[in-house]
Amino acid sequence: MMQIDDPLDPLSQQIDDDDNAAIESDSSKVDEEEESPLLLALDDLESRLVTALNEFKSHSGRASTPAVSNIHDELASILRPVVEVASHAGPATARALASTYPHMLNLDLCVDEIYTRVNSDLVLPVVLESAQSDIVPAKRAASLALFHTLHVEWQKAGSYLDGTTNAPSLAGPYGPGITSGGAISNPPFNALEASRRSQIRAARKAELLRRWVQSAIPNLAPGTFTSATLDASAAGRGVLSASAALKPCLRYMAERIGSADDAGALRLFLPVMRMIEGVLGRLFLERARGGNNMNELEQGSKGGAAAGDSLRASCVKFLEIVVLCFSNRALPGMVAGSQAALRMQKRETTNANDFSLEDLPPGHPIITREGLEEIGEYCFSTLRGLVLLGGQAAIDPNLLLAAAASSSVGSDFMGGSSPFTQILDILKPAALAFLKVESAAEKAGAESGDKGSIILDRSSIELDFGLSQKSYSLSINAVQMLATKRPLFFKDSSTCLARRTIDPPGGAAGGPEGSLTKAAVTGIRVHLRSSCLTLLRHFLSVTSGCWEVLANALTQSGMQAQADRALIASRQQLDLMKGGRAARNRAAIFYTWDTSADNSRAAKRQRDTDDAEATVRAAKMARGLGSGIQLPTSMVDACELVLLNLENLPPKRPPVAASTQRKHPMDLDFVMDAVITNGASLSIDENHWYDRDGGDAWMMEEGELGEDGRRALTFTMNSKVLDAAEKSAQGADKLGDSEKAFVEQSKLAASRAFSRVLMSSSNARSGAVADFGKQLAARLAWTLKGVKPSNDIENAHAMAVEATENSLRKGAASEETLAGSLEFALDYPLVSSCLAFDLVPKGPTVPLRDDAGSSNSASFVSSLSMRILNEAYVCSFNENKENYEKCLDVFVSSVVNACDLSNKTPHDSEKKRIANTAASSLPQQLAAMPSVTGTALNLVGSLCDIDEISKKASAKSSKQTIAESAALHAAKAAAEKRATAALLILRDVAFQRDAMRGPAVDCAVAIASGRLPGSPPIEDKALKLVMNVIFPKNSDCADKVVESATKELELAARYSIDNYEKIVKANEASSKKKDKPRNAAKAALLPQSDEEKIALDRVRKPVVLFMALCVRRPEIIKAIMEMSCREGADVLAKAVKTNMPKLTKAASVKHGAANIALRVSDMASERETPLLLSLLDNLAPSTDKSLPSQELIDACHEIQKNRLDADGKTSSRYIIPIVSGMKRDELVHKIPEFVRGSDDIFKASLRRMAEKLGRYVLIFRDEPDPAESTLRGMSSCEQMVYLHHLDFHAVGIPQKRYLDSIRLCLEDDEVFNDRVVQAALDHMSGKFLEGESLPLAYMRTIILTCSKHESLHSWICHVLLPRLVEGNVYTDKRQWEGWMRCAKMLENTRDHGVSSLEAIQKLPEEQLKMYRAKYPQK
Repeated sequence: MMQIDDPLDPLSQQIDDDDNAAIESDSSKVDEEEESPLLLALDDLESRLVTALNEFKSHSGRASTPAVSNIHDELASILRPVVEVASHAGPATARALASTYPHMLNLDLCVDEIYTRVNSDLVLPVVLESAQSDIVPAKRAASLALFHTLHVEWQKAGSYLDGTTNAPSLAGPYGPGITSGGAISNPPFNALEASRRSQIRAARKAELLRRWVQSAIPNLAPGTFTSATLDASAAGRGVLSASAALKPCLRYMAERIGSADDAGALRLFLPVMRMIEGVLGRLFLERARGGNNMNELEQGSKGGAAAGDSLRASCVKFLEIVVLCFSNRALPGMVAGSQAALRMQKRETTNANDFSLEDLPPGHPIITREGLEEIGEYCFSTLRGLVLLGGQAAIDPNLLLAAAASSSVGSDFMGGSSPFTQILDILKPAALAFLKVESAAEKAGAESGDKGSIILDRSSIELDFGLSQKSYSLSINAVQMLATKRPLFFKDSSTCLARRTIDPPGGAAGGPEGSLTKAAVTGIRVHLRSSCLTLLRHFLSVTSGCWEVLANALTQSGMQAQADRALIASRQQLDLMKGGRAARNRAAIFYTWDTSADNSRAAKRQRDTDDAEATVRAAKMARGLGSGIQLPTSMVDACELVLLNLENLPPKRPPVAASTQRKHPMDLDFVMDAVITNGASLSIDENHWYDRDGGDAWMMEEGELGEDGRRALTFTMNSKVLDAAEKSAQGADKLGDSEKAFVEQSKLAASRAFSRVLMSSSNARSGAVADFGKQLAARLAWTLKGVKPSNDIENAHAMAVEATENSLRKGAASEETLAGSLEFALDYPLVSSCLAFDLVPKGPTVPLRDDAGSSNSASFVSSLSMRILNEAYVCSFNENKENYEKCLDVFVSSVVNACDLSNKTPHDSEKKRIANTAASSLPQQLAAMPSVTGTALNLVGSLCDIDEISKKASAKSSKQTIAESAALHAAKAAAEKRATAALLILRDVAFQRDAMRGPAVDCAVAIASGRLPGSPPIEDKALKLVMNVIFPKNSDCADKVVESATKELELAARYSIDNYEKIVKANEASSKKKDKPRNAAKAALLPQSDEEKIALDRVRKPVVLFMALCVRRPEIIKAIMEMSCREGADVLAKAVKTNMPKLTKAASVKHGAANIALRVSDMASERETPLLLSLLDNLAPSTDKSLPSQELIDACHEIQKNRLDADGKTSSRYIIPIVSGMKRDELVHKIPEFVRGSDDIFKASLRRMAEKLGRYVLIFRDEPDPAESTLRGMSSCEQMVYLHHLDFHAVGIPQKRYLDSIRLCLEDDEVFNDRVVQAALDHMSGKFLEGESLPLAYMRTIILTCSKHESLHSWICHVLLPRLVEGNVYTDKRQWEGWMRCAKMLENTRDHGVSSLEAIQKLPEEQLKMYRAKYPQK
């Protein structure tokens, strides 16, 4: 078998799908071609998508918990994985594959393949189909919203339409979304590649937008749902989707036209026009299409009114967007190049979501500015009409019918007309209806003599529909917004709002009007006045001359004061626009700081500011420079402050502490120390002698000048320091205060020095320097026992201790060993700090370089932990030999703890990086270590405990964002890789270290059997690693695997026995609550209670593992049978029986069914007979259409002969599994054996005889060749016939048992139903007419049938009894007595429509008199 070499390969090369599959022979060829990582990744992504989409498609459309969340939130949470995979996980997976397999996979190839299979072939078509044709409106709405979400998410960093990255080569899905190009290096990028990626990006954007538009169009068609409420709800969602899609589509079309791709722009333009037509049709053509459906909704139920109002409000908002996009942004009355115009246009175009006709390049033959502008103008006129009239003026019915006839949502505009024609056919009548009313009102106003006024006779104006408060407010907002965003509409908008403000809804009294309540009328009136005030405050009110009509409207509404202030503000704003930069700057300061119009206060404010600054400076000078003043950032200000404070210096230096004075004068050395230490010497603690005067411990004396011109130097130690060092080294019982202080400060000095060495080595740029520093730190760490780490590395020590404590809590089996390791970590703090030093976050580090300047210096630097372990191993030869093992346990515990921290905090990228690095390097580190311990291997196995992070990633919550969900899935994938690396470590140890092979196999088997915690995928990998990799390696590995699996099975047996009484009580309590199952055989293998279910899950995995080994080594079947048949191990026995089909299937393929049956029979004792019978029963499964082989039949007969009971008799139990393959003649001779057996044996034999003859259940088959018996098995009909013809006296069966066997058959309704009994009785009666005698129990069976099967009464009365009379049944006294009794039972059942009177009357005269003599007629 192949070995596992790649820790990222999920063991797929060595693993068969069937855990119990037989080992391939040596001559078989092993497929060495690895499956493409891209295909594996695609399968994973598609499985996640299919799961989410299937759940969405099968959703009922009703909220499961309405009190917690509504249906839309629930559906959005279901589709969240779809958004995550389609937007972020797909590109991230492509980048990861390209970086992991650079020689195999190309980034562009990965991105294109994933996008095609995930988005183009799966997500977009499925969501589009759901949005167009789903019968649940809520699911349609969720699908429509998903397109908008995808459009937003695709534009985020690292997705398909990413526009946040500055680096061109990293834009889109090809980079991680870095906004700054200097953050990472840009890969090579040529113009050809840029053009290709740009084209692909445009194609993907077009595909998304086109499907988005296509999803909205069917929802806009009338009659989508038969219910008017549901139809309006779906249409409203379609209008909202169209509103969101319009601007992106127009912007894309502008890009295509600018790129000279007219055809590409037109392909999207036509669906967009159909979409606009659909929205306008739902607003204006409802009366012509179906009798004003929205008005009917509003007059109906509350829900229908809400749906109709929402639809109309959505359409009004859509009109606003259409006008905004199909109009110009230019200011009227201004020169195009003027400064004010440029400033205004620059301010207006800052919003990237805005679109106007200026953004549409000219030159397209169909998509022209003129055509779009015409649509925008008509839409604006319609909006003005809605505001001024409170609804849509009545349109000529003939025009409506013509527009409805020409409107065909979904057509391709291929009838020769322009795409604008059908839209204008709808808009023109609506706009002209209002313009006609407006023209008449203006004419009436002019005739009245009031300039600019209008006179509307609202009682004479007919409306197609009126606006509710919601849609009315949206109309007012739309007109106001268009006035400010599109200045060319300012005058008309202002006039419209002013006229409506003068003549508001509700009249002078403000009462209800139409469908508007009084409260709604009040709100609309306030809204109109506020809109007029907003427009009056705008500078365009002055330039356009609209201020008069706006001010007049506000004055008539009682807001003259507010109007005056607004007019002043607008004029000031216009003056500032016309003024220069200085005037605008002054205006800005004035606006920021001043709240009144009194300019005289500005000077006072300036003086106050100057006075405050002078006060602050004076206060600083009074305090002096020695009190820690924060100097200004400006060098000029800082120098000025220093010079001003020179005269305020105190006569003496302020003391550092109350009782301590500095001993070092402020001389040149003091300044140099400060410069060299980067200011660290200024914070010296005077209480530390090594900081204060540590150098004074050594004194140097110069001798006289010698002949060679050199002076002799003598070094002596300070006597006080020397005495303290000697006393502390001798371990004197009583140390003085000075000696204690010396010992403590020596440890502190050593700790800080060690910390500096360690930190310097980690920050060194040179690999040689870093390696030397780590070597020095490793030596010092073991030397400085008991020295606590400094603050710089204290986190590493805390992590090592915490990791060991966590391992101690988890590992109950190694509690004593890990307790010693924890004590070791506390005794050697610096050693434990070094072991965990690389596993704690430390911020950015500098790259290592070798002497040649190359940054690839991995070979120059050894791991610090490896240095520590090597030192421990060397020292273990001379002193404490356990230190190495304890040190190794602490190191592995730290790695495991780092991985656990990464699983708990999936959003912490630094912890994730540390965990991945540590886990990936752990196999190489353990391989290089001189020895490995069993405790360390168990700790390595705990890396497989990733069930918690797996559950978090699989859980669905509406509160999770897409980023959180993606982080959880990434953390799960990283955890699975680390767990796979742990399995590889166990494999390597088992293969390379003979002494530790047993513990390594024990750990792997414990993970596979579920005793050591692990997620289900990792347990499967461990099982396949054990069976397909370690076991076939060599005989010793195979023996170790069997030994470990036997231990696990033994533990499972003990667990089953220990929980026996608890399970029995739970099963008894559960059986009282449940009905008796119909199929007792199948129900016997199912858990009867929750406690038994838990126990079965616990013992199932060891059983499956051991059974897989039994296929390889059949002789160990004895062990599993012996353990399963122990007293109290019922749960284990049930688990064995449940999984017996797997064992028999694989074993029969590898060794032959007959061979396995005989070998197990020889091994099984009498107590193990139930498992032997289960094995035989599964060797010939009832679900298999093929018959048992003759070899198996012969083997079962041999087993029956060899396994005699206590009385020396054979048992028919052993041949029951193969009776379906025996010849019928043989089964006829075996029936007495089955009848002699117990009721269970008898019924089981009958079932197995007929299990292959389902189609012949009602037929008594005849032999094709009477001279040769070829029929196999025995149908149910044949069983009844042969059972009746059984000569029980000849075979020594009591008559009572014979009759009971027939009764058992009749009571089994599932097998021997009324049709089977009828077929058997009919066959025997037919043979009776041919001259055969009736069986002894024949009439008794008929009588029992009459009592049990009322459905056969008619047949018995009209067919069977007359047939028996025809065959002279009265000649047999016994049968004649039974006939009369049966006839009597059915004679008086005429009320039920059946009676045997007809059969009685067919009796001969003598027999009729005999019958009437015994049973007189009533």
